[in-house]
Parts: sequence; C-alpha cells; structure tokens
Amino acid sequence: MHLIAQHKILVSGDDFNNSSRQVEKFFERTKLVIYDSVKIVEHLCYSAATEQFQQVLKDALQQNKKTLRALIQEMENTGVQTISDLLAVQQGYPSKTLHIIAHLLDGFVGIDSYFYNLLDDSHWLPAETAAAIHRSPDRYWLIHIDCYSATPDEAALLHT
Repeated sequence: MHLIAQHKILVSGDDFNNSSRQVEKFFERTKLVIYDSVKIVEHLCYSAATEQFQQVLKDALQQNKKTLRALIQEMENTGVQTISDLLAVQQGYPSKTLHIIAHLLDGFVGIDSYFYNLLDDSHWLPAETAAAIHRSPDRYWLIHIDCYSATPDEAALLHT
C-alpha cells in the first residue's frame, strides 16, 4: 500500500470514538474519493478542548490555501489571466486543474483536500462554525487520516 493522501477532518461528536466513526462512515460512503485503505492516526487527532487544536486547524487551512494558490498559478501558466480566458481552456491538464480548483472552492472532498470541514461540506471554516467551536470545544474534533492505495496508478481517486 502507498500513502497517497492525508486529511484533517473537522467533525462534531460526543467523543473521539464517535467522531472517528463519522469520518470512517463518510469515507466508506462517499463516491467523490475512494481509497483502498483509510487509517485514523490517533496521536494526530485533536479535540478543540486541547491547546494544539487551534494551531493544527490554522495550519490545515493554510495548507488548503497553499494548494489553491499553486493550482491557480498553474492555470495562470497556461495563459488564463481573466475569467473570460476560461473560454479557451484546453481539455486535458488545464481543464482538470480548473476542475480541482472548483472542488476546493465548492466543497467537494478530493485527494487535494488537506483540511475538510465535514460539518459544512467545505474546505474552509465559516465564522458561525468557529464560534460554535469556541462555545463548545468538547464537541469538536480534528481527525487525521492517512489514505492508501494499492498502487498510485490504480487509485480510483475522483469520480465527478
């Protein structure tokens, strides 16, 4: 098995076990991204009640922004500078890059999603959810998962 992705998943639950089960069920049922194996790495999971939570959350959100910036740069390298330029995007790598950008913006989980907010189906943290975490930190968890494929070439990753 080859490690092909890592995700930090924000969930709300009674405890670590309940929160972990939500993440497992989500990845068992989603058709958007399919891995041969998903492993929860307990020592990298954090309750919002811990002092590490906010920094890990901030870092995970920054990773999503870094990924998005890199993909936008790739689009700019193909000549896209304005929205009107999208009319001429070639099928293939440029259109696939645009597709991944759209997924990061609209909330469809994918292999490029480092942080995923399962509560809001989002790659970001809305102010309302941040406020709810602040009010009830014992109810919120970041669950870290390592995702594997038998071989990277055979991974059935994105089905949209």
